[in-house]
Amino acid sequence: MTFMSPDIPGHEGFAAPVLPNGEPASSSSAFVKEFVGYQAACSCGWADQRRFPPTREGAKETEYRWWSRHAAPLIAAAPPSELVVKSNLLYERIARLATERPLAALTLLSQVEGWQRVLLDQAVAGARESGASWAQVGEAMGISKQSAHERFRTRVNM
Repeated sequence: MTFMSPDIPGHEGFAAPVLPNGEPASSSSAFVKEFVGYQAACSCGWADQRRFPPTREGAKETEYRWWSRHAAPLIAAAPPSELVVKSNLLYERIARLATERPLAALTLLSQVEGWQRVLLDQAVAGARESGASWAQVGEAMGISKQSAHERFRTRVNM
């Protein structure tokens, strides 16, 4: 049983069987005959500390733990995959337009820049209002905590 979200590629959750010695079975174990419980785990190497009984309910609880403890924070910071695809397509089309019709590309890019600033301010304000730290804001933007704070502190009321 595996759990996935298209918005966090590289993260496939699963109910890892726990062996009698208390260790989780290796991910390469296709079939484990004797196990004493389940532990939520992920293909990225994350593993929950809590163990659950070797029952259908225990397996379901591991799925919940993967979603709530591991996937949810990652999904909160991951852009939806369909927007990433559209963003990449927009980038490619504007890059082509810049070589074919540079003035048209400049007009379009100035429009994008205008709404991008507004949306960036809204997203930073929303992140801060929902409890995100300046370090989390900076990480999401690919900049340092200090850079994020210096850039947005006067535009965000927090």
